[in-house]
Amino acid sequence: MSPFRFYIGTHAPAGQPSILHCSADFRKETFTTISTLQEISDPTYLSSSDGMILYTLGKASDGGRVFALRGQAILNSLPSGGRGPCHVCVDEHREFLLCANYVSGSVSLYDLNSDGSIHSLCDFRQYSGAGFDAKDRQKGPHAHYAAFHTERDEVLVCDLGLDMVYVYELDRAARRLRDTGRSIRLPDGSGPRHLAFSPAQPGMLFVLTEMANMIFTYRFDPDSCRYVRKQQISAVCDEGSCNEGSCDGGAGVCPPDEALMVPPTADNGSIGCAIRFTQDGAYLFVSSRLGYQCISAFSCSPEGRLRFCSRCLCGGITPRDLNVFEDNGPGTEGPMEDARGDGRSSDGPLSDRQPSDGLLSGGHSAESCVHLLVANQDSDLVTALRFDRRTEKLSLLHMKMQAVKPTCILPV
Repeated sequence: MSPFRFYIGTHAPAGQPSILHCSADFRKETFTTISTLQEISDPTYLSSSDGMILYTLGKASDGGRVFALRGQAILNSLPSGGRGPCHVCVDEHREFLLCANYVSGSVSLYDLNSDGSIHSLCDFRQYSGAGFDAKDRQKGPHAHYAAFHTERDEVLVCDLGLDMVYVYELDRAARRLRDTGRSIRLPDGSGPRHLAFSPAQPGMLFVLTEMANMIFTYRFDPDSCRYVRKQQISAVCDEGSCNEGSCDGGAGVCPPDEALMVPPTADNGSIGCAIRFTQDGAYLFVSSRLGYQCISAFSCSPEGRLRFCSRCLCGGITPRDLNVFEDNGPGTEGPMEDARGDGRSSDGPLSDRQPSDGLLSGGHSAESCVHLLVANQDSDLVTALRFDRRTEKLSLLHMKMQAVKPTCILPV
């Protein structure tokens, strides 16, 4: 099991390490900082399609901006087109970039130059109206996530304020987003935050809602060209308990596991944060904060149906993001002898433990395990978890590293 490289995005101000390039060795349970960037304030989300060019967002004197970076150099930046940018995504062809502006409720589309720099703002959508919770969280539109579909030229935008997932056709020749009339309306007050496409179930869409802390699954119907809802499941409860009425799945409060609440504020409920698949699409992971500070694991059947497996403390407070690390997946690297930067080690208490061949700490088989890194914003920590496919159990590792208000984990 080789070390894995990744970037950390943060809420750190300019002048502090706001983007960190790091390595994680899950066998030795250690972190290493390779390099840091301090020129950008609040680069809370990161995206890359090749590991060479990095895209992020941030604050500047003239408002929100999107940035293109190569290594530690900023290639260029443009205005985000709205207030409170919170998410960026580059398409796999490296032709376009999306930015979701949370505060103003808008999404921007940019075309890219051949060197990866940002060419221009080529399309823009401003949303309007109010949602079900019009007196508080949904007073207006809040675009929280914008992504390119992995199977076809579509763009999907999660609007937490209006309980909508907007679906556009990406017209590459015209450099425009075309309205399809096929947007997805979610239940009132659910607040869609992020979504994921399954690598193994073509046509399936998995939407994580922040306010309801539920996962809604949809299958694309080729006849109607619409997404049809197939399942909804709590992000922190097993489906059976929710159906029996023994827990409040919508609020994320499950009395049998009070130890998972850090701090114990279950009366505030839990809200969803991030959603990620394994490479083979067999398992899905989500993070939740407030009432629960935890990561939950689900299996995903060949038909795309989710089944709750287990959950575990995230090791910090406010797990804003998580990502999955597997052999031969994103972030996999060779030996670290050529690593540039200061190479500072951030070893956990188990860093001197040398597991026997084929085994990880705790006797887990390396072949059966995947690992997760979690960005815990309000405890200034990146933590690590292990998921064993044989037992379908999550466990918190003893490896952690300090970062100023981490919000994003990006394998490269």
